[in-house]
Amino acid sequence: MRKLQDTQPLWHALIWIGIYIAAVNVGDAVGGLLHFPGTTSIVLLTLSVVLVVYLRRTRRLAFYGVRRVQPGTLPATAFFIPLFVTAFVSYGKGWAPGLDTETVVFAILLVAGVGFVEELIFRGFLLRALRAEGRLTWAIVVSGVTFGVGHVVNLLRGYSLTEQLVQIVLAILVGIALAYGVVLTGSILPGAVFHALFNLSGTLTTDSVWGETVVAGIIAAVMIPYIFFLRSRLAAVGPAPDPPAESAGSR
Repeated sequence: MRKLQDTQPLWHALIWIGIYIAAVNVGDAVGGLLHFPGTTSIVLLTLSVVLVVYLRRTRRLAFYGVRRVQPGTLPATAFFIPLFVTAFVSYGKGWAPGLDTETVVFAILLVAGVGFVEELIFRGFLLRALRAEGRLTWAIVVSGVTFGVGHVVNLLRGYSLTEQLVQIVLAILVGIALAYGVVLTGSILPGAVFHALFNLSGTLTTDSVWGETVVAGIIAAVMIPYIFFLRSRLAAVGPAPDPPAESAGSR
């Protein structure tokens, strides 16, 4: 796989996307058979560890954004405040019925695994591969669109077509904003934290057509101008410095 990182980075990213999708579906299927709701969270946390070990052994953690935000870059993202505000909008719908300690714990574990793995794959592997093709804005947009369209697999998890279309559009907007954030700061970690918080709010809150519509409208109203803001800041200050591909570990 290390050779693939160097010679075919796009295929490397796509293979890991496939592995991730398979892991989620296997976790869901096994969890259903065992009647154990935490199976998928355990699978994804295990996959997170595998990815970290894999990148540490190939000395690519920092290269793919598993490192601290680079000094002086946060102001260009408005400190990610617009993103993190949207992570809490769903709580306005109210708590989901029937929440208990086990449900909340497994929800936290699941969103932590999803947040890290998706950020590493889409804003690490895929965005890095697309950036190697040349045009930066094109790479950012394509990675965001791919991230959004990739959510179509949730149809297999019981989402309706309407819910899925709304989720895809919002995921594209959020994906583009997150990609700009990675390019500006050099780190996927703020995005991984946001991603987990955003998903957690959707998991722990009640589901209603009216509530989802209002939340979607608020998120879109925040994300669209924020994307244009990030685009203007990138044009003004440029991307964060890249570490060399062979740098060891995160820093």
